[in-house]
Amino acid sequence: MTLYRFLLRETLPVLLLALLFLTAVYLFGFFYAGARWLEGVPLPKVLRWLSYHIPGVLVQVFPIALVTTTVLVFGRLSAEGVQFALLSGGVPLWRAALPLLWVGALLSGVALYLQEYLVPQYNQRVRVAWWDEIHTQGAGLFRLKGLQIPIGQGRSLYFEDFDPAAKEMVGVRIAAFQGQEATFLFAERGTWEDRVITLKAYRFYRVDFGAVPGLEEAPDLLAQVRRVFRVVSQGEVLEVESDLSRARAIADYADTFSFGQDSLSEAWRKAKDPFLAPLERWRARLEFHSKLALPLANLVLVLLAVAMALRHGRSTGLALGLSVVLALGYYGAFFLGRSLSGIGVLPPELGAWGANLLFLALGARALR
Repeated sequence: MTLYRFLLRETLPVLLLALLFLTAVYLFGFFYAGARWLEGVPLPKVLRWLSYHIPGVLVQVFPIALVTTTVLVFGRLSAEGVQFALLSGGVPLWRAALPLLWVGALLSGVALYLQEYLVPQYNQRVRVAWWDEIHTQGAGLFRLKGLQIPIGQGRSLYFEDFDPAAKEMVGVRIAAFQGQEATFLFAERGTWEDRVITLKAYRFYRVDFGAVPGLEEAPDLLAQVRRVFRVVSQGEVLEVESDLSRARAIADYADTFSFGQDSLSEAWRKAKDPFLAPLERWRARLEFHSKLALPLANLVLVLLAVAMALRHGRSTGLALGLSVVLALGYYGAFFLGRSLSGIGVLPPELGAWGANLLFLALGARALR
């Protein structure tokens, strides 16, 4: 136990500093990428937007920070000849790696918690804050104009333009089909707050397309047309309940870049949904296994990092270089596997877990 306490005492401060440094580097990268749009934005808004990145960033930096810590700590121990002392005392080297494995298991648990409960909602907040507060002031819906947005129960929302001054959708249409019967809601303008779409100067029509062929032989054409094309209602204001919230709509459709807004349980549900399209189920399987595999990299990388540090990490510069190579190697293999699965070359499970299996085998072999 004395050995374990010593290793933990050496490890935890270095790990904390590595986490703080890497998180700051990631956040600076986001700040730098968006710097041209951040001029004139109040500092509290910028800091809030950056803070929304933290849960997702932590999941990505945990493995890098742990590898850096392992290589630095065990590199210094190697320079002092500790491995020879351990072996001379009958202590196998894998036992020296146990405290780091405990820390890796803790980080893996934290990462899985973040993936399930925090990362999806904070990824959504990142995009909503960017499009609705920073890039434009409360006018994030302008990115959705001209798109067909599914709002649940077979309905789709479309609007021709967006008025940023009034923060209103212009030329709104909500369409829904049930069999051969369709309903159309048209409005001159509309607003969308949370899950309520408020239409102004609306007109509500119902069309029975199944009865359209009978118009050619109808004895009373006007009466038949009125039965096929019906005006249900019209008025000044109508509220429509949407299954999709305004924030989620902006997060999902504002641009083509995905931040991964499904939790582990949501990805699992989609992967097992028999009514989902095969391609969507394939992507859900890949997303689910990737969200599991990445947090567990904290455990996988420790073994190889310990072995590499004991053998090659006698100088600080070389130790840092090794940590960078190991982290880049893992992420390179991980994203290569995801890419190959994405184009159908590998099954989603193998694509997501391939890097973990490879580095686990290399680490076990290197420690032996």
